[in-house]
Amino acid sequence: RDWGEAQLLVSADWCVDIPFWQGIVFLWLNFHTVHHLFPRMDFSHHPEITKILRRTCKEFDIPYVVECPIQIYKEMMTSFSKPHSLMQEIIVYAGGL
Repeated sequence: RDWGEAQLLVSADWCVDIPFWQGIVFLWLNFHTVHHLFPRMDFSHHPEITKILRRTCKEFDIPYVVECPIQIYKEMMTSFSKPHSLMQEIIVYAGGL
């Protein structure tokens, strides 16, 4: 896998369809995947980049994860409790064994 696809596999977004000004409750971190792909991009562009990202992921059959924030938090806590999770992410970033 390439670097961009690896970012998509280990990142998730939430509440990306809310109005931009409401994103302040998340400090605009709800566009987490976009931030990982474009870390220096001004966050005011994240909603439009997300639209492009969705189309591109669909075109290349790559999963783009948008979940409920509570579900993402639960999954994050579960992954932190399993030592092999970190190794799995390292393998994804390394492109496999």
